[in-house]
Amino acid sequence: MVVILLLIALAPCLFMMWYFYHRDKYEPEPKKKILKIFLLGAVMVIPAAIVETILLSGLNAIISGIINIFIMSFIIIAPTEELLKFVAVKKWIYRSLEFDEIMDGIVYTVAASLGFATIENILYVLQHGIGTGIARAFLAIPGHAFFGALMGYYIGRAKFNKEKEKKLIVKGVLLAIFLHGLYDFLLLTQTLLALLVIVLIIILGLYVRKDLKKAELQSKKRLKLEAEKEPSAEEKPPVDAESETAETPLADTDATETPSADTNKPQEPTT
Repeated sequence: MVVILLLIALAPCLFMMWYFYHRDKYEPEPKKKILKIFLLGAVMVIPAAIVETILLSGLNAIISGIINIFIMSFIIIAPTEELLKFVAVKKWIYRSLEFDEIMDGIVYTVAASLGFATIENILYVLQHGIGTGIARAFLAIPGHAFFGALMGYYIGRAKFNKEKEKKLIVKGVLLAIFLHGLYDFLLLTQTLLALLVIVLIIILGLYVRKDLKKAELQSKKRLKLEAEKEPSAEEKPPVDAESETAETPLADTDATETPSADTNKPQEPTT
């Protein structure tokens, strides 16, 4: 039974990760990097649990009702979880040379979000059973992925817009916090308002799809520009046979100085 529950908990998380990874079709990220951010997102469950347990116990002792739900959703749970996902991306991959296009912001932030969601989902499903697992497969897991994708889109834009970098990052993080808070608030009311969560997930899915298309277009244009910059065979100057022989020992040196595909990627800024 435990094995079945684990499969129910893991399947939607892995499917969502597969989907977003394959949307990065023009220049897929290294699987090791994605796994690293996924695992870091999973680890973030620990500090999130500590912070939320402390703050929620204090909140429940002094406030109840709809105000309690509002503070729990918008002030405690959503900011804690989304900020920790952001930290996993910002600290461990944002400055990497592998992060070289807007799509990468989406993929890596989704990886952190789904890493977090995977551990959370396992705990919920083992505790509450198959019904909870099925419901979360269609709501909570896509929710975490969509919050991450929308935040990641702005993180990706921020990486290549130094003038508006901070503004775009703040916008992305706040958007994810608000949407996560709204999701939790609607669900925790345990009223007919909770049904609006379904509508919310559908709308978020449409917006994420739009951002993915924008990111894919940017990736395609970037690769096209890089291909145009590369000299064709006819444009390369002819090499004299004698001089080629004479300069053979220097071939390795010249190769190291010739810009490779990696040099087209943005360099890591010094801190």
